[in-house]
Amino acid sequence: MSSLAPSTRLVNRAASAIERRSSRRGFLRRSALVGSAVVAAPTDFVLRPGTAYAAICNCNGSSCQCGSQCCDGYTEFCCTINGTNGCPPGTLYGGWWKADGSGYCGTPAGPAPRYYLDCNAPCGDCGCGPSGVCSGSCSGTPCGCANGSCGNRKAGCTGFRYGQCNQDVACLGPIVCRVVTCALPWELDSSCSTTVRTDSNTRFHNAACLQLDPGDPVGSLESVELAPGGFRLVGWVLASAPNEVRLSAGTSLFADVVANKSAADVGRTEPSGAAVRWFDGVVKTPNGRTVVCASVVDGGRLRSIGCEQVVFAGHKPFGMLESVHGGPGLVRVVGWAIDPDVAGPVNLKISVDGTFVRKIKARRVRKDVAEEHPNFGTRHGFDVEIEATDGSQICVYAMNRKAGRGSTLLGCATATLRTGSPFGSLDFVQQVPGGVAVKGWAIDPDLDGPAQVDIRIDGVTVKSVQAGKRRRDIGRVYPGYGNLHGFSEVVPVPAGSHEICVRARDVGPGRTRTLGCETLNVTSSLPTGGIDNVTVLSGRLEVSGWALDQDTLGPIDVELVIDGNLAGQMTAGIARQDVESAFPAHGANHGYFFGVDVSPGAHTVCITALDNNNEGASSLGCRDVVVP
Repeated sequence: MSSLAPSTRLVNRAASAIERRSSRRGFLRRSALVGSAVVAAPTDFVLRPGTAYAAICNCNGSSCQCGSQCCDGYTEFCCTINGTNGCPPGTLYGGWWKADGSGYCGTPAGPAPRYYLDCNAPCGDCGCGPSGVCSGSCSGTPCGCANGSCGNRKAGCTGFRYGQCNQDVACLGPIVCRVVTCALPWELDSSCSTTVRTDSNTRFHNAACLQLDPGDPVGSLESVELAPGGFRLVGWVLASAPNEVRLSAGTSLFADVVANKSAADVGRTEPSGAAVRWFDGVVKTPNGRTVVCASVVDGGRLRSIGCEQVVFAGHKPFGMLESVHGGPGLVRVVGWAIDPDVAGPVNLKISVDGTFVRKIKARRVRKDVAEEHPNFGTRHGFDVEIEATDGSQICVYAMNRKAGRGSTLLGCATATLRTGSPFGSLDFVQQVPGGVAVKGWAIDPDLDGPAQVDIRIDGVTVKSVQAGKRRRDIGRVYPGYGNLHGFSEVVPVPAGSHEICVRARDVGPGRTRTLGCETLNVTSSLPTGGIDNVTVLSGRLEVSGWALDQDTLGPIDVELVIDGNLAGQMTAGIARQDVESAFPAHGANHGYFFGVDVSPGAHTVCITALDNNNEGASSLGCRDVVVP
């Protein structure tokens, strides 16, 4: 059995567990920041070389009494804040000192020092001058009593750096919390040097969480997403663990939720091999960069189950003006907007050359925006036409619905009112049953609606149609004109080589323009079909079947021949659903039926289908019958 004191063994186990499970940077990322509402006070800059920042009565803007731990001038332990004896995500070790004579650490040879490491906030883009310490506002680090309690020491208030760790980082912010260990600091974090600073005044500083065995994880934070009012945190805890979960943002904001949901309730996949309960809640976040965490409330302590660094850009709406296009006198304004405080549509104002001309709501369905911001619904798009002239400056503003007043500029663009000749494309020309398929698109900048196109065979217009079919691909490329600019037609073309062209007629300024031409060798095919039934009843012969010609979609003529003589002719236009199923492009009207009187005796009955292009005929078959 180990001769170490129980408290010594537990602290060493906690430190070694941290060392085993992660690298130094991973260790920083996995730790947590958990807190409650506080009143932030200015950062207290204390630079005291030779010793740690000695205790002074400074209550950091709170209403705590001077005898409270929050007022004693020292910073709280990280495990009180995060539930983990390690630096919170995004912070760095700024230095360390040792304290002798605490009795918390020891070996068989006698008492051993206890080591304290400061976890400092980053400075971001701020400078710090020769002091090496910047304000907490540079990284969004608030100052106050840890977890909002006068019984806890302060967090994020003291600007101080011993400097033995991360010496390559020129500037660090205030101390967020302290790590304590019996292990040597440079063994815990390789960025720390062996230069010793001593302050035994802190030797008896302690917290109950330092004597806790970290144990196995009891849950997991699965996702962090922007949501109305802050960030939505979703995760799970083991069925055997407490079901109260604290969601926190930095050291000043938190929300308590209950883990009592199923995976289906939160839209997630159940982890394998564990019975769990899910939690789902929103925590408010301060502006700027902060750390959001989830922790299980286990009795009087918090056990961190995950953290993530986020950036909250403020309570103002955000979005994008995507395009401004149009025709004569009108421009189409397209984009989207979201207010981070609400899930509903945002009010917009549109200005032309600095004058507000229109108020609208961003409430069109935008599934692409909903995929990026799933907690705000789908109705956040706008698509509206306004009057403007060529070269006008169009700006769109999103109005703040909840937090304060004012607006956010989503963007400005110069209106380009296109005019002139039509443009487009002949996408393909292909022989199909019934003729030749011609497909493409056309836009006339002078028209709000579809352009008129002519399909020409060998220089002769054979069909004129409107290019008004839906083409979403064209709408995405030319959003100012919409989606209805496609054409797709089948025209009859005789066999042989032919030049097939499509031209768009011009309306207004410009000229009629050819969109494309293709030369196609059109082949002919003889009709096909069959005889289904031949029956004789009381001297009357009845013959039924079907026939069609691949060169046309319409019905064709068939002949009834008995013993080599023409006995009847008709158009095969009777509805036959089975034929339509086999030849869907041709439709159903391709059946025939003959009924004629015949003399007694043996007869040969044949059906012939006539080619649509008068290029011959096809025999559909013959049957022998005997008439009594």
